[in-house]
Amino acid sequence: MNKNKHFKLYEIVENLARFGAYFLLSLIIVIMGVSFFDINNSQEAYTGSFITNTFNSHWHFEGYESSGSFTLPYQIPKEYGDDVVIVNTLPAYLCNGMNIMMRTSMQDIYVYIDGELRTEYSTESIDHMSEHIPSAYVITNLTGLDAGKEIRIEIHCKNKNIINGMTIGYGNNVWFEVLRNGLWVVFIGVFVLFLGIMVTSTALFLRNTFRVGAARKLGFLMINVSLWVLSESRLRQLIFSRPSLAQYYSYLLVEMIGVFAAMYFDEVQHRNYHRRYIVMELLIVVQVNINLLLAALGIFDLHDTMITSHILNAICALIGIVNTINDIRKHRVKEYIFVAVGMVIFIVLAINELMGFYVNKFHVFGVQLCLGLVFLMVATVVQTLHDETQAYDIREKNRTAMTIKTIETIAGAIDARDEYTGGHSERVGMYAARLAREMAADYDFSEEDILRIQYVGLVHDIGKIGVADNVLNKSGRLSDEEYALMKKHTEIGYEIMSSLGDGIEGLLDGIRYHHERFDGKGYPDGLADTDIPLIARILTLADSYDAMTSNRIYRNHLPDERVRNEILNGAGTQFDPALVPIFIRLMDSGELNMEAYSVEDTGMTQQGKNAIRLEYKLQNDLMAGMKIVNPSHIRMLCYIMKLMERKGKEYQVLIVESDDDQTKVRDELRKYLAAHDLIVSYEANSYLVAMYDVDEGEKQKYMDSIKYTAVSLF
Repeated sequence: MNKNKHFKLYEIVENLARFGAYFLLSLIIVIMGVSFFDINNSQEAYTGSFITNTFNSHWHFEGYESSGSFTLPYQIPKEYGDDVVIVNTLPAYLCNGMNIMMRTSMQDIYVYIDGELRTEYSTESIDHMSEHIPSAYVITNLTGLDAGKEIRIEIHCKNKNIINGMTIGYGNNVWFEVLRNGLWVVFIGVFVLFLGIMVTSTALFLRNTFRVGAARKLGFLMINVSLWVLSESRLRQLIFSRPSLAQYYSYLLVEMIGVFAAMYFDEVQHRNYHRRYIVMELLIVVQVNINLLLAALGIFDLHDTMITSHILNAICALIGIVNTINDIRKHRVKEYIFVAVGMVIFIVLAINELMGFYVNKFHVFGVQLCLGLVFLMVATVVQTLHDETQAYDIREKNRTAMTIKTIETIAGAIDARDEYTGGHSERVGMYAARLAREMAADYDFSEEDILRIQYVGLVHDIGKIGVADNVLNKSGRLSDEEYALMKKHTEIGYEIMSSLGDGIEGLLDGIRYHHERFDGKGYPDGLADTDIPLIARILTLADSYDAMTSNRIYRNHLPDERVRNEILNGAGTQFDPALVPIFIRLMDSGELNMEAYSVEDTGMTQQGKNAIRLEYKLQNDLMAGMKIVNPSHIRMLCYIMKLMERKGKEYQVLIVESDDDQTKVRDELRKYLAAHDLIVSYEANSYLVAMYDVDEGEKQKYMDSIKYTAVSLF
């Protein structure tokens, strides 16, 4: 009682501590939110003024005074052409230290104040500059003497015939609005760049362990796009010391988006459309190199040929959509369903980004593309984790299946060595499974648990592979030395299978402890009571029952009543007393009859039925005292049949009786048999004919061809 009170008090204290921590974290978040958004900062430390003034009104075109004034930003009328001059009067409040700033849109501009050229940003003013000069913020220094003077700006348009707004402020205050509006775009670009590097490096590190090809390709795509976003950022002049070089890297980055996107889509769609994507990758790479050559020769600027790259990128997106739709139609999309959703979001945002470039004159580059990549990355990570989980499960199932096939084969070989107990492991597995099924409700066994117990029963005697034939098949009771060697089969089997690992739960326990006794007098470790694993206690009953109901070299099988009494008397000494009543109930109901197991589905694979039937016939005939010529040969035949039946190949078995000369009979029987068929002596004047992988018609044709009477056993 005191212990329970102490536990409840401890639980209350733990809950209070956790609740307090969560409450304090919530309070901190609320306070930070107030600190960030509350504008009542009159009592705070003065941060200085970032006030700027717009200078957008009362502009007019020189030579077009009749058209009146206009307000920036402004779309230049087409009839004005590509070369325009705009004029205004500088405000009266100007003083020393002020600047005026405007953003160009790939234009040459010349700023004159009172007829004096103050600022020039043009193709001619920068060495090795292409015709399409990168957009930039152009700042002109002002003084108090400039107040009221005329400002005249010559603009040579090359792409977009627009004039952006202007700002006047002290020093670099003119950058404040640009920073505030552009910083989040840079943040997104840097964030995606960081994620891309992390995804790529992680994928490269794990490439030999997991299937991360798609993640690696996505990482390269994210790096490419994020660098492009930074190269097109309105803060480009603050990020790069030589922003004019953006005329090269910006164009190349946007042209390469399609290549990395195609690589990624190809990997995601399991290379089902590999040729299509390879063709697109090659086309883009070749086209980019041609663009570079044309630019180097001065034939076309990169800007002039960029539309070709945009078209190819759009085709890549279209191919990705078409392939995804095709996979939906063929029900293959379920193989990458999470990524498919991310791909659709990414492609839609990418197309919208491309459309914005051509439609919206004031489009901010890269935001939608970056958001699409974040969606795609999350989808890819989820898909990779999902795929690896499934792959792990499949690998585990395959490993377990391989272990089962291995131990089935070895167990069959061991049983084939035993002169009189062939089929013992098979029967123990069946008895153990039947007992486990009867226990299922009370011990919470699933169908998988029952099948697992059957497999462990199948291999429980695998250690006999290390027991000498003269001990294993000794006709008579074993000496103390021989018995000590025989007992070692539990440890031998444990060591053999421990090298393979416990691929089947309980496998090692079943092998090592199935000869332990409930009273602690068993071997190899002398465990007692419930220290003996449950699976071993189940196998002890199944093993002992088959030992008593089978003929042994030193004795015949025991009568059913004696077997029943031996099991009852062993409750609490040799056997678990809780399991004995359940097992006795199965015995009394006749559910442990091997004949039933040879006909009914035992829970194992459907193959192997004929081998089981032949083993059952041999066991019954030996128990009935029939003089079998060589039981070990029959068991070898059973073993061969099991091996073939596990591969889906059946042996049909006939029994032929004749008093003729043995050689003559064999020659007659062999005359119509194929190379894989076998003839094995059964009794003195009877033979087993095992016909490999034949149908009923072929079997009947053989029976009609020989001059002896043949009867099919199955």
